[in-house]
Amino acid sequence: DEATRQWLVQRIPAGEFVLQDYVMRPMLFKGHKFDLRLWTVLLSVDPLRLHLLGTGIPKVSMWKYDGSPKHVKNPCVHYLFPGPSDCYYSREDPDGMRDVLAPQKGLYPTSTTNDYWYDNVEPSGRRFWKEVAWANVERTLVEVMLLAREQLLHVDHKIKQAGLRYKRVVFLSPDLVLDERGRAFLVEINTNGYMIGNLHKDFFPMERQQNAVPSFVGATGYPLQPHYKAELAAQTRRFCQSAAPRGGCPPSLELELWEMTHEQLHSSREWYRVWPAAASSRLHAAFSAVPQWASCLTPLDTFAAKWLAEVGWLPEHRVDSSNGVVFVKGQPGHLEGDHRKKAGLGLKHMGIAPNR
Repeated sequence: DEATRQWLVQRIPAGEFVLQDYVMRPMLFKGHKFDLRLWTVLLSVDPLRLHLLGTGIPKVSMWKYDGSPKHVKNPCVHYLFPGPSDCYYSREDPDGMRDVLAPQKGLYPTSTTNDYWYDNVEPSGRRFWKEVAWANVERTLVEVMLLAREQLLHVDHKIKQAGLRYKRVVFLSPDLVLDERGRAFLVEINTNGYMIGNLHKDFFPMERQQNAVPSFVGATGYPLQPHYKAELAAQTRRFCQSAAPRGGCPPSLELELWEMTHEQLHSSREWYRVWPAAASSRLHAAFSAVPQWASCLTPLDTFAAKWLAEVGWLPEHRVDSSNGVVFVKGQPGHLEGDHRKKAGLGLKHMGIAPNR
């Protein structure tokens, strides 16, 4: 509006800037404002393939939230989670907002996938978190990756045309905030990863989740694949004859379908593929049904989503308590029942015992 334009003219120097909306009514945890650090791994540019850790890393502010103007610049209210002594003792607190969720007392949330989180996030409830808030987190991440990919596609294609088939992965750490309706807003994406392990385990015990990454990115060579690769090749061949009857699939597509299957069968510790999603899924429909986003999808994106919706083949297998694959049946078959719905089916990692 005109008031905003006048403010910008007076306060912002000439140039190009990225402006972010200020979330006036943020989602809260026990009355505290928080943002989420996420762990994601980009495994392929075309087709776009992105894995996401199923728990966020919550960074909960030390004081109760108050959105009034007098507290708008108070870091203890908005973003400082337990650590700085200023929020513990030094800073004046005339309104009685200091309420540190100390990890020593078991008050600080270390995960977004347990009852402590579901019961105390506002709005509360597992269903709201999973079906509304986390679904919006997934959608926001995919939006950003599709937009950013536009600048990378030509480079990816040149590398493949040169016959270079080595795997390229990027570990990313996005930060997001959510509002009281569960809508997700991206703050930034950190490209250094910040793979902290158990360095701050009182707040973020992440060593096992971090150690799970090499297996699904292929650093261990996907050791389970000899047990199912022949049947996988037969499945993709039949799919290609049906999906592209005139000339079959391009060889690059079959390779990508194999790679996607290897990644899924070697994932664990809450890691799962967030994209591509099956063509029949709500997440895929949110993009394919909107012309603006549908124009961002490549033919390989479309084929990958079609494969997941129409075939989605995985060998019959068992998983352990970390949701890592520990057995693949010698004669692969289609998974039945709930097994096909599990996010993050994967490999038990070398030297890491399942979490009992």
